[in-house]
Amino acid sequence: MMAPAITRPAGELTVGAAVAQGAAQLAGAGVAQSRLEAELLLADQLGWRRIDLYRDPGCILALPVREGFAAAVRRRAAGEPVQYVRGWEEFCGLTIEVGPGVLVPRPETELLVERAVACLSVAAPRFVDVGTGSGCIAISLARAVGTATGVAVDCSGEALTVARRNVARHGLAARIELLRGDLCAPLAARRDERFDLMAANLPYVPTEAIGSLAPQIRDWEPRLALDGGPEGLALIERLLQSAGPFLSARGQLMLEIGAGQAERVIALARGHGWLVQAVAPDLAGIARVVILRMGDGGR
Repeated sequence: MMAPAITRPAGELTVGAAVAQGAAQLAGAGVAQSRLEAELLLADQLGWRRIDLYRDPGCILALPVREGFAAAVRRRAAGEPVQYVRGWEEFCGLTIEVGPGVLVPRPETELLVERAVACLSVAAPRFVDVGTGSGCIAISLARAVGTATGVAVDCSGEALTVARRNVARHGLAARIELLRGDLCAPLAARRDERFDLMAANLPYVPTEAIGSLAPQIRDWEPRLALDGGPEGLALIERLLQSAGPFLSARGQLMLEIGAGQAERVIALARGHGWLVQAVAPDLAGIARVVILRMGDGGR
């Protein structure tokens, strides 16, 4: 339902003027897509779709809307990611709550979900999402495969708080269990259980490269979710060492990786007894998802 945008005397701020002013402020702060983001922020305040701004650009904004929009623009101009300002991001067609303490879901991670869904073709499949963050991967898998149930693990209590709200928002509390701990450690108590899929988007940015990231990533998103150690592969290698016993005989491990990391990840995987099933490129042609299965001799 649209928030009130009431008619006031001449001189009050219209929708069109607000977008122009917000875009100018964001452009002055170095925001590349300044008009688009101004439109998104104003549409959020109004409870409108972005296209509605063009249907009624002369509409006069109510004072609460003006104040909320001004505050949102100030936050974005200060460098805060637009997803944090809005409080959500779309992922695999779903609304996912985000904020400080969780990584903003990226389009390339949708490739991981796409390949993972194809793996969950067995009856009543079980999955694990390691390093769940906002819960976007686990939620997308459960929504896409109605018979699937799973476990989502993260070492951050703050991230799990957000993930729990997202799981509840999508009505999946009965199908996704949230556990706090380091990688596979929370699964140790259920060592007799086997999963058909383990998906992981772990930190893979080399420590020395953190400083070169865009400021809205470097200064706002949690370093815990970005820093992958000296080569960016510290957590990935630890998962390769520990994941095998938790997968079924035909179970697969799917890893999102960074640009230029495929050869090294494949070498590490083979060194720990994994068989490489596939390497999937993203839309830019970058090897982005490595799909593995544990060799018989590695169990």
